[in-house]
Amino acid sequence: MRKKESITRDKIIKNALRIFAHKGFYKTTVDDIAGATGVAKGTVYLYFKNKQDLYIATVEEHFTSALDMLGEVEKSPGTPSEKMHRITNDFVSYIVHLRTDYMPFTFENLTLTGKTLKKINTTVQPKVSAMIEIISRIIREGIENDEFRNVDPKLAAFHFLSTIRAIFFSSSYLTNDVIKTESILELFFEGLNKRR
Repeated sequence: MRKKESITRDKIIKNALRIFAHKGFYKTTVDDIAGATGVAKGTVYLYFKNKQDLYIATVEEHFTSALDMLGEVEKSPGTPSEKMHRITNDFVSYIVHLRTDYMPFTFENLTLTGKTLKKINTTVQPKVSAMIEIISRIIREGIENDEFRNVDPKLAAFHFLSTIRAIFFSSSYLTNDVIKTESILELFFEGLNKRR
């Protein structure tokens, strides 16, 4: 794919993500996305067979961005605690950015056809597995450095991502005081037990 074509495709996906998040899959039209991107409707169909394929591409982009961010944090200098803090901060910033629109986007996924959900799962599953691997490596490093207690790194990584996912799903119900990096990290690292 040539550079100009790649830029156009990326712009279509970014606008589609925003519009799908705001209006949902069913109310969004290809005309909406083409108009927001400043291209003809036919141009969208040059890159995507139909609205379903475009929707799947936006979901994939969402997870690709998260995976890229995790890879950058893993390679950056800092202790495992600092890296977990950065990861949480980046996820929280993203949640706050999409907060007003994200709910319909996530809950609508539950009503998509089986075929669409299967394609989404096929696309997303390897990315989620890769995200768990990166976070588990950071946690394992923290265990080896005696920074974290000895836990199953993969299970802890899965739990961490589940915590972030819960924040995504419930973000429109939570106040700004709850969606703070420190609050999320404290709940993840300290749990519900009283400090002694």
